[in-house]
Amino acid sequence: MLGEHAWPGKLHGELCALIAPVFAQARSRFAAFAYVAALLATAGDRRSCWQLGEQAGHDTPRRMQALLAEYAWDWRAALERLQRFILAHLADPAAILVLDETAELKKGTMSVGVARQHAGITGQIENCQTVVFLAYVTARAHTLFNFRLYLPEQWCQDTARRGRAQVPGDTAFATKTEQGTEMVDEAVTASVPFGWVAGDEVYGRSSKLRAACEDAGKGYVLAVPVNFTVTTPAGRKATAAVLARLVPGAAWETRSCGRGCKGHRDYQWAMIATSSPRHGVLVRRKISDPAGLAFFYVHAPGLVSLSILIKVAGKRWPVEVGHRWYRSSHAAFSWLCSLFLAGFLFLFWRCPAGAGVEAWRACPAFA
Repeated sequence: MLGEHAWPGKLHGELCALIAPVFAQARSRFAAFAYVAALLATAGDRRSCWQLGEQAGHDTPRRMQALLAEYAWDWRAALERLQRFILAHLADPAAILVLDETAELKKGTMSVGVARQHAGITGQIENCQTVVFLAYVTARAHTLFNFRLYLPEQWCQDTARRGRAQVPGDTAFATKTEQGTEMVDEAVTASVPFGWVAGDEVYGRSSKLRAACEDAGKGYVLAVPVNFTVTTPAGRKATAAVLARLVPGAAWETRSCGRGCKGHRDYQWAMIATSSPRHGVLVRRKISDPAGLAFFYVHAPGLVSLSILIKVAGKRWPVEVGHRWYRSSHAAFSWLCSLFLAGFLFLFWRCPAGAGVEAWRACPAFA
């Protein structure tokens, strides 16, 4: 039995052994190992290559910058190996795939995909990069599983800018929902075990994403806006907001959708039937403010209880926690997830600007 302080070293070694074949040259392999070790070793919310190089004992940040910008290695192969690493420990046929995007605020214009666009972390238009993430959530643990860097249309149309940033020539514009659908399709094709998909309104509005889940026989609980329209059992069309006003008082049930930082997250819930026996609208109401409603469009491939649907609706938060790189009280598996994030960070930030490359929100797993 390993002691608590022995886990980091063992899992770091396992991760390095896993990704070693991705690097053809010893210098890039050792730079990657040093990057991961430095990323996990010190506290803080952000890390520059200067700080990581110093932690690794390097005189300059050159090796860290070269790893991100110059060394040749297959990031897709690295991601596939990391995904196999996750599934070897966490595979669960009832797992939930959670889609969400996050923004990284930037000051310059050289980073790939940076543009003035909506940033969810501030709720405003900012100069930022946007990344769509897919999280793998189980009852035991959760971790980020896949990603897509969102490339705005102006980037796709600017051939010279794409060339300077080393964006592959065959990269085409894709919306965030298209990127999310692509990642779900990849998981289905790869036979990744999961049962549900969850996401916010951005993804709930996508009929293509919903169809992809249904074609694969997967359930979903996707947030939708108040004007989302469904067909009632009587054959009439109505918005989710209108149907919520027709729910009788006795139909609301107070249940928890999971524990939060302040205890159980209790809400009142009601299920509204539609013309399809496999679909419905799940409504969440704040106990302290009955006017505070949220709506979820549901597809259940089989018979499921309301408790399961509420649980899936409440599991959207892990991907947001993954954005911040969390540390939970469940040591073994939270460390496992953090090691995946360490590898994920260095395989993602391949910025063509050699100097000043930053590792995105890289906080240590064990601080």
